[in-house]
Amino acid sequence: MATVGLAATTASTAGADPANGELTCEKGYFCLFEGPHQSGRVLLAEDAHVTKTGFGLRELDDLGPAVRPKSVRNPIPDGFGCIVRLNDRPHFAGDEQEVSGFGDHELDGRPVGSLTSDCG
Repeated sequence: MATVGLAATTASTAGADPANGELTCEKGYFCLFEGPHQSGRVLLAEDAHVTKTGFGLRELDDLGPAVRPKSVRNPIPDGFGCIVRLNDRPHFAGDEQEVSGFGDHELDGRPVGSLTSDCG
């Protein structure tokens, strides 16, 4: 069962490299990348708090301003039966992309203004 925390209003800096302030994608983080194949700047790095029995990826209801990722790294194991919904506008509105399955995936560069996990 997934545990989802309170909504945040800006992109996470939990994976920030203290040397230069740039985000890094650490093991166990849900990350959005500027370029294809997990290249370019990390646009979002959010600790998914994955354990053997669940995870705690926060809902992010307003990334403001929206980012335009071309790839993603999803640390949530397939066995949890969850997807991550990427909406193009804040507050889970507008068009939606789904990230399903553990690992690296390509995106098409559409805006992402909010994200939430969906299990079941």
